[in-house]
Amino acid sequence: MKIKSDALGYYAILEVYPQDDISVIKERYYEKAKYWHPDHNQDERSLEIFRRISIAYDVMKDEKSRLYYDLLSLVYDEGDFPKIGSLKVYKNQAGKEDKALRVLKQRRVNKGVVRESKDICNVSEANGLALSTSMNNWFKGWWGKRGFSNTMQAIRFNLREADGNDEDNLKLLIHNALAYAQENNAEMAWVYAKQAEMLLKNETEAKKLLEKFVAGLNFMPRKSVKIPRWNGAEIRRRQFLAPLVLGLVIILCVVMLAAKTSFYASQIGANDKYFEERMVGGAIMPSDMVENKILKVDSDPRSSEYLVHFNKDCNVYYGPSTKYDVMGEIDEGHTVRITGYTYDKKWYQVIVDNGERVYVRREDIAKGMGNPVPFGSQVYKGN
Repeated sequence: MKIKSDALGYYAILEVYPQDDISVIKERYYEKAKYWHPDHNQDERSLEIFRRISIAYDVMKDEKSRLYYDLLSLVYDEGDFPKIGSLKVYKNQAGKEDKALRVLKQRRVNKGVVRESKDICNVSEANGLALSTSMNNWFKGWWGKRGFSNTMQAIRFNLREADGNDEDNLKLLIHNALAYAQENNAEMAWVYAKQAEMLLKNETEAKKLLEKFVAGLNFMPRKSVKIPRWNGAEIRRRQFLAPLVLGLVIILCVVMLAAKTSFYASQIGANDKYFEERMVGGAIMPSDMVENKILKVDSDPRSSEYLVHFNKDCNVYYGPSTKYDVMGEIDEGHTVRITGYTYDKKWYQVIVDNGERVYVRREDIAKGMGNPVPFGSQVYKGN
C-alpha cells in the first residue's frame, strides 16, 4: 500500500519537516514571509509565493488542522484533496450512516467489454453486488472477441480485491474518521480510525498520526462499541455461486434429457409392447395397460382440428397392432376423429360414427375431412 505525504506541498513551501515542532514552523514562516513580501521583493513570483506561504501557515499553525492535513495527505493527491474544514461523511448504498463501509472494486464483462466499478457499501450490500457481478460475468462475459480472456482476468481481479485493504479503502476510512470528528460524533470517528489503523499494519509513522488523532477524541468506547470486520471470504465465495448454479442446471438438464430419452426408447419401435391379450367374448381386446400407453388428444367433436379421412379401403383394429382382432373395414374417404396415438405415432386411435374407438395405421389416413359426416355421427358436431 502506497502511503503519501505533504499532498499540497505545505511543508515544502515553508521548508520544514513533518516532525518539526510548531515553533520551528512559525520561525520559518516569518523568515520566508518577510523575504517574499511583495512590498519589498521585486521578483515577479513574490506575490504568488507569499500567498502560498500564508495559506500553508494558516493550516500549519494550528495543531488540529495540521493533524488533519497530515492524515488527509496520506491518502489524497493534490488533484482531489478535499477542503479540510468541510468534510462530508460517506454513507452506504441506502444513504444511511454505517460503521462498516468499504470500497468494493469489481470488473464486469459483457460480450468481452470490461467495465470497472467502485462502490461504497457495507458487507451485506457487497455480498449482493458480488453475486450480481458474478452472475453477469459467468453468463454474459464469455461472448464476443476476447470474451474468455477478459472474463478470466475480471474474475481474478474481483477475487483479489474482495478483502478491501487497498489505498481506496484507507482513504475512505481516514476520510470518514475526520468527517465524523468534525460533526462531534466521537464514537463513529473512533470506529473508523481504528479500522484505518488495522489497514496500515507496519506503516509506523502513519499509525502514529492516527493514534494521535484517536487520543484527541477523548473517547472511551463502551463494551457495546465494536470494530466491524470486513468479510472478504464471503465475497469471494459469491463469485462461485453463479458457476455452481450453472453446473447444477446443466446436470439437471442432462439427467432429465437422459430420462426422457430412456422413456421414449422404451416405447418407440416396440409395437409388441402395446399388445396384451385379453379375451372378451372370444375376441382379443386391448387392456387398460394398453390404453395407459396411448397419448390422449383432447379432441372436441365441435372442432374440425383433429378430423382425418381414410386414403384407401383398409382394416381398423381393436388395439395398436395387427396382432389385435380386426374391428372391421372402412371405405376410402370415410371421416373419423383422432383421440390419441402411440409414442412413435405409427398407430392412431380414432372415433368412428357410432362412438367406438378403434386403431388405424398412420399411413392409412390423411388430414382433414373426407366424405361428409352422416347425421347423428359422434365424429363431428360442427354441422
